[in-house]
Amino acid sequence: MIGCSCAVCTSSDLRNRRRRSSLYVVAANQHIVVDTPPDFRDQVLSFGVERVDAVFLTHPHADHIYGFDDVRRFSTMQQEHIPVYGDPRTIKQMRKKFDYVDRPSYGFESVPRVQFTDLVEPVSLGDVRITPLPVSHGMDKINGFLFEGDGQRLAYIPDCNGIPDETFQCLENLDAMILDGLRPEPHPTHFSTRECVDYLHKIGARQSFITHLTHSSDHHDLQQQLGHGVTVPWDGMEVKL
Repeated sequence: MIGCSCAVCTSSDLRNRRRRSSLYVVAANQHIVVDTPPDFRDQVLSFGVERVDAVFLTHPHADHIYGFDDVRRFSTMQQEHIPVYGDPRTIKQMRKKFDYVDRPSYGFESVPRVQFTDLVEPVSLGDVRITPLPVSHGMDKINGFLFEGDGQRLAYIPDCNGIPDETFQCLENLDAMILDGLRPEPHPTHFSTRECVDYLHKIGARQSFITHLTHSSDHHDLQQQLGHGVTVPWDGMEVKL
């Protein structure tokens, strides 16, 4: 947290050094990024990401999209347009905020070469199926995503304070569930720690993770509090399903 000297912000435990939320999924030879936050360049450099076959965007808030320009390096290396999926509102905002992407006057390497695509139903990339998961984020309706590939099921909902019944029904028999649990105190647009954990227990995935944490939570203390049922991840954590 900028300008903060609390115990978490000054901690020597690297697990307390948190960039904005993002996810990299590799399945069935597909390499998929979920959200391109302002930290995106630092994330892909730090953790050795060398290929991106598609980008999925949960919603157009600044902390989830403002690293998008660095997708250009992947389209340049791969010499191809990279598909970018989001709900119609998100794609409309992306075209507005990154209006230069579609201008023909720029050279191929000068901008992200992408194909913006409205996502209103499940889509398949090779043998990976991605299903949008509508959830509430305050007054906004946004998406999480369900990934199915290599015989595994992973759901990722990083921003959420409500899960409708039709989405909850998609969260059965999961190998992993990653869910928003911002802070111990209630919040108008995010699940609190307790709300997140309650939902994770109801979902009952084989592995459960809390994400989108603030400096209100020390990694070690929160993991001790939650026990073995829910994992507190850290930046760069890799999970093999």
